[in-house]
Formats: sequence, structure tokens, C-alpha cells
Amino acid sequence: MLKIIKNIVISLLVMGFIHNAVAADNPKVTVIGFLLNDMTGIPNAPEELKRVDLLSTKFIENIKSKGINVVPAGSKVQAEIDAHSPTYLYDNIETAIELNQDSGADFILIGVAFKPTYLFVYPRLILVDVKQRKVVMSKVTQLESSWSDQNTTIRTAEKLAQMVKERFDTINSVLK
Repeated sequence: MLKIIKNIVISLLVMGFIHNAVAADNPKVTVIGFLLNDMTGIPNAPEELKRVDLLSTKFIENIKSKGINVVPAGSKVQAEIDAHSPTYLYDNIETAIELNQDSGADFILIGVAFKPTYLFVYPRLILVDVKQRKVVMSKVTQLESSWSDQNTTIRTAEKLAQMVKERFDTINSVLK
């Protein structure tokens, strides 16, 4: 029994080293999670903020699980987000790049959850190549469900993460 446990522990350690080696070879990505851009008559309802937070959390978990090397955002990002509209970094990629210089990121993912009506939320996502200083992917999806329907929000996060993974697969295949 001790031998089996020892083999399992060794296997897990080896898998961890392999995962870390693969992640180290992948581009570094800073993720600026989804910010709510609520255009309704009752903006920033607590339930909607909670749903967008769930969307961001699950999105980041999913891209990490797909082997994308996520690095923390630059130290000045949150102050800039707090000082401007939710779409500020999405609309100003040069500022996003400058704010994330100390992160060492090769790419920046910026999300905005656009809510033009009470019925729909449109999670929008751009992928910015820091070296080229340009958007290399732009995606949007429709999130149509009640605030309390976490499953639809989670599936939307998974769908967006898969889109990002496919884009990175394309980028990596071009680089090889």
C-alpha cells in the first residue's frame, strides 16, 4: 500500500513539473476580467454584478485549465479601472499595454460585459498582442438568462475560454 501511495505521489509531482514546463513555454497572458457596462435604467444591480463576477471567475479558471499561462495584471490596473468607465481599457489598448508593462505579459485579455437592456448581456472580449500593439482577436457572445441561472453563465465562460484557446492554438501553430 505504501508503494502505491509513493508511486501516486511521484506521478503527481512529475505531472506538475511537466505542466509547469509547458506553461512556461506558452505566452504569458494578463487577464482583465469582465467589467459590467450596464446601460439600463437601473445600472449595476447587485445581482448583475454577482453574475459578471461569476463569469470572470469561471472564465479565468477555464483558460488556466486549458494550459494558458495567466500572469497577474500590472500594479496600476485597478486604479485605472476605478477612475474610468468599464470600457476604458477595452477602448484604449495602448493604455492597457502601458499599465501592464511590469506584468511581463505577451498578451492582454480584456473583457467587458455590455448590458444594453434588461434582457441580455453581451460579454465582449479582445486579445491584445503586446509586442505588435494590436488586437489579434475580438469575440462577443450573448448571455441570455436570469440572474439566478448560474449554469448559463458558467457555460458562457467555458465557451469564451474555448475561443481563446483556439486562437492561441492558431497563434502557436504560426510561430512554429
